[in-house]
Amino acid sequence: MKEIKLKKLEESFEEGVISREEYEKKKKEIEEIPEKKTQTEKEEPKEAKFKSDKILIIGAVLLMLLFAVVFGIRLFTQEQPKTIDDLHQLNFKGKLKPDQGYLYKDVYSFVKFEDLWYIQLVSPQKTRLYNVQFRYGPKEVEDIKISGALDFNLFNNATDYYVTFDPTGKDFSRVALAVADFERHMADIFFKQPIAACDRNETFACRDRPIITCDNTDKFVLYVKEANESKVSFDRNCIIVEGNGFDLVRGIDRVLYVFYEIMEQ
Repeated sequence: MKEIKLKKLEESFEEGVISREEYEKKKKEIEEIPEKKTQTEKEEPKEAKFKSDKILIIGAVLLMLLFAVVFGIRLFTQEQPKTIDDLHQLNFKGKLKPDQGYLYKDVYSFVKFEDLWYIQLVSPQKTRLYNVQFRYGPKEVEDIKISGALDFNLFNNATDYYVTFDPTGKDFSRVALAVADFERHMADIFFKQPIAACDRNETFACRDRPIITCDNTDKFVLYVKEANESKVSFDRNCIIVEGNGFDLVRGIDRVLYVFYEIMEQ
């Protein structure tokens, strides 16, 4: 803009339109006029700032992607347990969370798989290795005390046993679950077969079953009783598990841990 004004001023002077004095005066005035920044010049700082911000954003995104790749590779290459054996190996290395597995008494490896607790045990005959399952881990049944004494010689020599209960009880499903868990261990590990019985003859289902309590047989007996108070007791040839709901199942697991010599009475 200044250059144009100066050129026109110079042309006016050369054509004699203005005197030299006027020329010099106006020239000085024009030269002292401050230059206005063009729109492009104004936008340059904004554009530079935008480019700078864009670079920072791209850098942050690339850093996040790099972190995700590294973390993903690390996660992928970590040991991923697929079997109960895998879980036991990780458990012995101390790589499981407490709700996934732990070493009970620093000896027995308990791992959780599909909502059941597993331990590897050798059969009493020392001929097979079993993945033995429980609904409750030993830490979950430590509060259950067992009173009385059991004739373990009778238990060890028995090939069958009575399972008895009150057929008029209100929570048959939990009683049945507790009994089924006990029977599975007895059949699979201890090779003992159950004889279904009732403690009274008051239902059609018990009409043809033996009526058994702890007082009328010398055979080995499991007696599951519905009761408000949860407890377990041994009475020579009889195991009495009392409680309601899943406490009956917990009581059964507590007894089994004694049989496996994992827990003391």
